[in-house]
Amino acid sequence: MKDEVTPVNMNAAGLPDGFQDLESFLDQWNVSTSHERWVQRAATPYPEIIAFYDAMLERADAAVAFLDQFPIDDMPAPAQNLFRLMLSMCHASIAVEMHQSSDIRNAPQQHGLRIHTGFQPHG
Repeated sequence: MKDEVTPVNMNAAGLPDGFQDLESFLDQWNVSTSHERWVQRAATPYPEIIAFYDAMLERADAAVAFLDQFPIDDMPAPAQNLFRLMLSMCHASIAVEMHQSSDIRNAPQQHGLRIHTGFQPHG
């Protein structure tokens, strides 16, 4: 099964004020669904995952505090971008904290499982 990741076309909206330092991650990590985040994590070299994870972890408390002011189904585009980066950080954390690798040891390279429904409305 060939999986492709389609970055969200909302990158033009950027990130909320105060989070511009994370904008370099939008093209790679701002994807719509849980499955795409999983595929992105598996396809990204481990050093790049660590760089993303470290940058996001440093800003996670501030990001959560900022995002808490919006209903989850009614965020402005920059907040949605930040929220998707936070969701991607969760996927990256599995690689960093559990596997110390972008893939899972002793598992097939291609994903035999497809995540069809994730956390809505952000898949």
